[in-house]
Amino acid sequence: MNRNSKATILSLSLGLLLSGVIVELPAALAMTLAEADQLLLQGKLKAAEEAYRELLGEDENGDAVAGLSVTLAKQGLEKPYKIVEAEKLLRKSREKFGDNPNVQAATGYVAYVHSKTVASPAKRDLLLEAAESLSKKAIDQNPDIVIAQQTLGMVKIAQDDIEAAVPPLRKACNLAENCVNLTLLAQALLKLDAKDKEAEELVNKALQLKSDYSAARLQKAIVLSAQGKNEEAYLELKTIPADLRNSEWHTVAGNIESRQGDGPSALQSWNKASMEDPRNPEPYKRKAEHYMMRGDGAMAIAEYHTGLEILPNDWAMRAELAELALRQDNLDVAETEFKTILATKPDDPKAMLGLARVYFRKYRKEGNFPPNFSQHMDRLQQIITEQAVQGKVLKDGARNLQESIELSEATKAISQRRFREGRQKFLDVIEKHKDEPFDVITLGEQCYFEGDYKAAEKAFNYAKELPEVSTRAEQGLSKINSQRTEASRHVKLGDAAWKIPEIAIDHYKQALNADPQYSEAYFGLFNLYTKSDKQDPAQAMSYAESFLEAAEDASPQRKEVETGLAKLKKKTSGGKGK
Repeated sequence: MNRNSKATILSLSLGLLLSGVIVELPAALAMTLAEADQLLLQGKLKAAEEAYRELLGEDENGDAVAGLSVTLAKQGLEKPYKIVEAEKLLRKSREKFGDNPNVQAATGYVAYVHSKTVASPAKRDLLLEAAESLSKKAIDQNPDIVIAQQTLGMVKIAQDDIEAAVPPLRKACNLAENCVNLTLLAQALLKLDAKDKEAEELVNKALQLKSDYSAARLQKAIVLSAQGKNEEAYLELKTIPADLRNSEWHTVAGNIESRQGDGPSALQSWNKASMEDPRNPEPYKRKAEHYMMRGDGAMAIAEYHTGLEILPNDWAMRAELAELALRQDNLDVAETEFKTILATKPDDPKAMLGLARVYFRKYRKEGNFPPNFSQHMDRLQQIITEQAVQGKVLKDGARNLQESIELSEATKAISQRRFREGRQKFLDVIEKHKDEPFDVITLGEQCYFEGDYKAAEKAFNYAKELPEVSTRAEQGLSKINSQRTEASRHVKLGDAAWKIPEIAIDHYKQALNADPQYSEAYFGLFNLYTKSDKQDPAQAMSYAESFLEAAEDASPQRKEVETGLAKLKKKTSGGKGK
């Protein structure tokens, strides 16, 4: 066997052995390398380290360097100096072995582990980008290097791009179906859907291979909790030894306690998770969601701000803050956060859609758009069209971006008094989330702030049946009733003040401030601009059209308004023709 063929076999063997496939190798050196790989696979890191060190002097292709680097990195979280040594070793070997895909894969893995130890968000992001780039280079040369596929998947999870994490983790699992790869793939799938059936099967298979594998037990707890088996989930968590209970463990414990209705314990667990790893974004999101469930939007926004002080480049968290602020009608915060995202990611369609919704909401309240609104909308349409053609649309999640588009269109329709179209778009999104407490209650509140009380009622009625948010739903329905009562009061005052049109107009408009779709107010304004001294055909037609959008189909006033609108249009058209 020549030297090149041996190097190829060694290269393949390391990639497989690092994740659990044992390959029979032909030569004495290869057997020795295989033994080192086997020690690494078994988690005997000190022995593996010694074995790889002995091989360095005879290393002709860089596989021993790659193996030693990975072994050092696996010890790096507890002994950071090991990561430094691994990086020095790889730098020293770059010229000699830089083209070896195993060395590239090992360098990517070391960069990924290093990213978990740095305090600087900017440096963390750079290390993750390096890990991604190196893993892809290795995969391009040899897609069967499992550690490269693993690393790429873990990097994507760290970047909160879960959908992009699934393919490489699935590939790793297909190459080496061991407890590590099974659990990593299950983790990604559960982040996308906590009720994913395939993920449950993967976790069970991992535990069959290694019943005490803590990472799999953690995912098992997530599966059980999603099935409503919170007691069983908590017992599953308790099987994990105390010294292995990391930030993710405390996050999951808090999630379970929250579902059990124990808010104080949940907050305590999430705070512990943040103490264990301040760079873990999940606890901040969970605390924000908890405060939202309680109806404390200000505290939820504050929690996101706390997380972003530590993780300023966590664009997913910043986007969630912007969406929350928008749904809470805190337009200044929403506008600031969407613009911050766009300053770094100018072509982010979800951020552009969010900013458009802010502008539509401000237009409905203030009556004008910002000077650059038309350019913003043109650019937004261009980006969505370009990405659709390139197949990139919805890279961050088809459902999420599609819903952002629907919500933006709904907000636009409402701002332009196309109430029925806007309501239907809101209702379409609400139906998709009717069983999800946090989503349906926040959608209800968003519809309330948009002035679409009928859509809000639908969401609140769904939320009323969900124990986690039933109180807030009742409060939302109560606010709608209060606003409608206030609108009715002003309409009656407007009807009584017809002899003084200015006062009547003011009362009708105050009614619309209370309920922007209160049909009786539009009817009063239509009549006033048609029949009083304040006759104004253009105003009358505008309010007639708004009435027809807002009124029920069975409204007894509908025929009168339709007839009056037809006459006004005919008269106006005739006037223009002369």
